[in-house]
Parts: sequence; C-alpha cells; structure tokens
Amino acid sequence: AYATAVKTITGTEVRNKQGLRVIDVADILFVQSGFVGSRKLEACKDKEPDLDAKKVVTIFHNNVNTTDFLVDDEADREAVLRAIQTIREAYDASKIRVGNEELLLRYSWYDTDWSKSGLVNQSEFLQLLGRVNIYLKQERAIQMFKACIAANHTKGRRLGAVKHHRKGLTFDECLQLLRKIQLDENKGVNMSDVIFNELFGGEKDSVTAEDFLTKFIIQKQNEKETTLDDVKKVFSHLNAMDFSGTAEHIGEDGSGCEESIDRHRFGAYLISRMNDLHDPETKKYDQFSLTSPLTHYWINSSHNTYLTGDQLKSVSSTEMYVVAMHRGCKCLELDVWDDSDGHPIVYHGYTLTSKIPFQDIITCVKGYVDANPETLPIILSLENHCSHPFQEMMAEILNDTLRERLYIPESLEELPSPLDLVGKVVIKGKRPPDDEDDLTVVGSMEDGTPDRDDDAKSEPGKKEDLPKIVPELARLTLFNGVKFKNFDTSMDLPLHDMHSFSEPKVKAILKSDLASVSEWREYNMNHMSRTYPGGHRIDSSNYNPVLAWHVGCQLVALNFQTEDSNMTINDGRFRENGGCGYVHKPPSVLQNFNGGRKLSLQIKILSGSALPKPYGESVGEVIDPYVVIRLHDVGKRGSAIKRTTSSQDDWIEPQERKTSSVRDNGFGPQWRNAEWLSFEVTNADVAMLEFLVMDNDHGFIDDLMCKSAVPVSSLRQGYRSVQFYDQISQQHGPFGFAKILLEVGINCV
Repeated sequence: AYATAVKTITGTEVRNKQGLRVIDVADILFVQSGFVGSRKLEACKDKEPDLDAKKVVTIFHNNVNTTDFLVDDEADREAVLRAIQTIREAYDASKIRVGNEELLLRYSWYDTDWSKSGLVNQSEFLQLLGRVNIYLKQERAIQMFKACIAANHTKGRRLGAVKHHRKGLTFDECLQLLRKIQLDENKGVNMSDVIFNELFGGEKDSVTAEDFLTKFIIQKQNEKETTLDDVKKVFSHLNAMDFSGTAEHIGEDGSGCEESIDRHRFGAYLISRMNDLHDPETKKYDQFSLTSPLTHYWINSSHNTYLTGDQLKSVSSTEMYVVAMHRGCKCLELDVWDDSDGHPIVYHGYTLTSKIPFQDIITCVKGYVDANPETLPIILSLENHCSHPFQEMMAEILNDTLRERLYIPESLEELPSPLDLVGKVVIKGKRPPDDEDDLTVVGSMEDGTPDRDDDAKSEPGKKEDLPKIVPELARLTLFNGVKFKNFDTSMDLPLHDMHSFSEPKVKAILKSDLASVSEWREYNMNHMSRTYPGGHRIDSSNYNPVLAWHVGCQLVALNFQTEDSNMTINDGRFRENGGCGYVHKPPSVLQNFNGGRKLSLQIKILSGSALPKPYGESVGEVIDPYVVIRLHDVGKRGSAIKRTTSSQDDWIEPQERKTSSVRDNGFGPQWRNAEWLSFEVTNADVAMLEFLVMDNDHGFIDDLMCKSAVPVSSLRQGYRSVQFYDQISQQHGPFGFAKILLEVGINCV
C-alpha cells in the first residue's frame, strides 16, 4: 500500500507535513469503498459525471470530514483498505496498554515535533502546553523546561549516557514534566491519591489483590459478584501497561503481576473503561436478547435522514445515510418523489431542499450492509409520493440493487425477530389489502392520517391525494402504515399494520391521564409505533425521546443532523447491546407494569483527565471546564419536581445541576471540596442521565467540549469514570481520552 500512488479527490483541509497529507489513525472514524457516500464526492460527481464510484475509497475522520481518493487497480485498492484496517487494529490493540495521559501526549506529539527528532524544544514545549490545556506563565514554563533539561543532562552524564548537551525533551521526560506542573498547580492534591489514602492508607504505595477486592470492589463499588480471580486478571492487565516514569511489574512470561498494583495504576483503573459509570455488561452485544418479535425493541431511528440542516432549504446528501448507519441507526427515512429526469428522487417536498437520486441512497445502504453483513435489519421508512411508473422504478431499484439483502415477507401472520433478519433490509411504507379497489389512498404516508399540520410535506393550501401503491412495491413491504383512530380499534389490526405519530399527536394522546400510557404500551406489545418531530421544528431541532420510549414506541425518529441534548440521550440509550441499534424494552414497559422504579441519586464530580478544546481543536485558549448533569425522566403530570424550562411538556421533567468551573486546566482539573448533586428518579427503566463538559467563556456563550449520556438503569455506584464523546457521539482523536472521575450514590426510594 505504501508503494501505491493514489489520486486524492478531496481532503485539502487535511494537515500537510513535508508535502504529505496526514490523518492521525486516532482520528479515523470509518472507511468505505465502492460507492459515492460523501458530500464532497457528490459535488465531484456533478463536475465529473464519468467518476467511477467503484474505484473510490473514502476515509471519514475528525467530526465527519472526509478524504476521498481513487485507486484504479482493484488489487491495489484492496491492499490500501487492508493496510488502513491493519493500522487501525494495531492502534486499538496498543492503546489499551498505555495510560490516558500517554495517549493524549502521543496524539499531540506528532503535531509538535515537526522535525521528527524525537525531542521537543523550548518553543515546541510552550505550544504543547496550550495543546494539552495546561496554563502556565511563559516565564515559569521556560524556567521549568530549562531546569528539566539541566537535570536530565546531569543524570545522563552521571550514567555516562550523554556526550553533548541536547536542547529538547524526550517523550517520557516531557510527560513527567507535565505531571509535575499539574501536581504543582493542584497544590499537591490528586483525587486518585486521596481515594487511595481513604481506602488503603496514606502510608502505602501499593495495594494487594485481596484488599482491592474487599475494601474497594465489594464495599465501595458494590460489585459483590466479583471474585479474586477477576481482580487478578485486572491487575495483570494494569501491570502490563506502559506508564512513563513508573516501574514495570512484568513477570518472566511477559504477563503483568497479579498480586498488587501501585498508586499510579490504581489511578489508571479509576478512569478506565473497566470502571465505567455505564455498566459494561449492558454495553456488550447480547445475541440471545434478539430473538423476540421486532415489537419488543427500541430501535435507533432517524427522521428525514437525507437532510444536512434545516427542513426548508438545506442540502440533501447520501452522506447522512452513511453517517447515520455507522452511528447505529437502523431506521432510515426516504421521502420519494417523481423527478423530471425520469427517475425517483428524495427531498423534502415543496421546499428548497436539494434533491438526490433514490438509486444513490439504496446503493449506499447496499454498500454498508455488504461491508457489515452481521448488521441487524435496516428499516427503510418510505414516504411515497411517486406516481405508478416511478413506483415501479423504485421496486426495480430495490430488487436489482439490494438483491438477496432485501427482505421480502412471505407470511404476515407474525413478525420476525431482529436475529431472523441479520444482514437484511426491511421496507416500511404502504401495503394495501389485496381486495382494495380504490385508486388512491388519501392521507399522509408518514402518519396515516389526512392531518398534515404537523409536517410540512404537502403543498401549502392543497390536500394531497397520494397514489395507491403498485403491487410490485407493495409485495416488498413488511410494515404497512395506517390511519390511527383509537387504541381499541388498533388492537385488532394485523400485526404488520402500524401507526406513525407526530410529536404534537403524542402529546395530545397522553393529555388525558395515565390510562393512555397503559393503552399505548399494550398496543405496542404486538404492533409497531413510529414517532417523529413536529412540523414546527423547521430548524431540525429534536424532541425528547424519553416519553415515547416510556409508552413503548419502537421507532422514535430524531433529526440526526442536529447535535442537541435529545440526540445525546438517544446515542446514550443505543450504546447498550453493543451499539447494534436494537435494545430490548424493559419488563416494566413491555409488560405494562404500573409505575416505575424510583431512585435517589447523589453525584459528586471529583476530577477530569485529558479534556479537549471545543470541537477537538488543537489551538485556542486553555479551557475553564465545568460539568453540567441533567436527568431526563418521565413523571406524573403536576409533579413537584421543578422543570428547568417552561417549554418542556408536563410529562418530561429534566433536572439540571452543575459544578463550579476550574480555571485554565483541562489536562487534569480537580474539583476539590465539591458538593453532592442530588436527583430524584421516578422511572429508572427509561430515565437518562446526561453529562456535558462546558468551557466557561466568562461573559460569552459557553462552548460544549464533550458529552455523554447513560441510562439510569445501567448506572453503577461508587467511584466511577464517565467516557466522553464528540458532537456526533464518536470518540475520535482527543475525545477518546476525555474522562471525568466522580462518586455516585444510588438508593431505592
């Protein structure tokens, strides 16, 4: 692959180093090949209609930037793809064997040591301080740099290893100096040391496996099922890790020592994924949980998937489908219309949004499924405005492009399970009864009703008569959208019939009392429901999904292009079950239990590690971080819980708390003397806890730096870490290192 010359089509913003364009392996989100699936490629395709998509390789990186290039020879193309995959696998395997600060410095090092000398000089060191979010007056920084150089030179001469005076710091020397600066700035206080002293005693420098199990894991963390053998495996991993400036604990066979760990490795454990606030067991892929009918699951779903921005005049792009699928979305929406060029197209009807060919989207879906053959079913939600000839073309495109990947229902007596449909694409649309003689079906293809006030997809002032679905398309359709009247009538519908509800319709149905919750849950035991944002959300903002999950709706569709709080909640929910896009509904929702589990939460933010600048930028002011925590829950109307905003629906009652800010420190901020933040949970099975790390801009609008969300049902008590994500809930580059250490108390009410 190194010897293969490739033609770069896009990616001019990629960092240039000595004539080469460079993408850090930590910044790569995913790679695709063989089809046009990026906005840049779509623009190139307009200018170069002869572009052969089969020769294209696209790297998605850094907040969904793309670099696209051509590799003419198929063997060379496969070699390039294998090389990228090999590099990524090697990086993923290596990064779990080094510390968090080491990862951050490595990521920043190659942008700082431009000469590749293996050393950073004085000016590079000053730049590096700002890059990793450490503030130090320049005079003091230079003084400490020179003192470190002198000390290392003296040590080297004493050992006979230095023949001349060098002017820079090595990687290990630099990291040790950063740690010293950090400890000095925190007045000698490190929260992991405070915890270690509290648990095991200040006079000790290490802890045995037995004490770690009894005093920490069982008594503090409440992990009563953990065994001594489990702890020894953790110790072996921690002691095999490479930490700069600490002694190795490696046995003769190369494995880590199992009997004890030192303070530094205890601190590394505290912020590791092993100690995640979000229970790792619930994030594991559970194949055995995927054998129930599709109605038993919350399914990751998007609304108007094609749009990159607002609902009136933004660009439509196949890239949005690619990104949504890689984020775990399993229900994609397509609004399909006739086009003057004789092919079906997708756009937001009667608006100024741009148009993309239906064929291009289906090609992207096929490319994704072929590259990920074990994916759980992808549902295409078709809002079909096409005339009969164009519908026939749609059916032909689906058949010819998807081929064996297209699920064609043979029986409508029962719904399949997600596991039955691995690697398949399922169609949701209209499937009229065979004996239906009317030439038209009047009403929305999205919500099954003639009321279009909640969705701006019909021409203003005109009632749209939607065409009857041709048999060629109808036979491909599993889920048939029908008009909602009431739940008593809906209970008797065939299992493949389903309803779509706009956001205002959801609120209207639940306006009465708790009985409507029970009725809706009962309907959702055997039938599908889809909810979507109201038509007033022209800006593509989102509604809170927790309420729809609460009543058992499976397809709670959100605008994936808008990175607001509600998308953060959605991403947090669907990190469960391996991020496969299907999460089994809890018994309280599925079996329609009255009420929900009530909890009292207490949270204390203790410290942070390797927090990034806003948007992961490498330059800018050193940040002043603070943490915002929001509980998104569903409570009874009229609850005494105070709402943070008057615009929230009566059912949704978010509670918000935040910490003070720490000045000029993102490398290792400490919240000394932090207060407990309390939350009252009404329905633990559906509630979500959202974490935002903000930069206090002192008089300006505060910037979001990173975010995360955790289902309350998956929280773990004790000293825990929160793993953070970027604006699209990915962990590329600096976001893969961002952590917060906190203490959590959980009590049943």
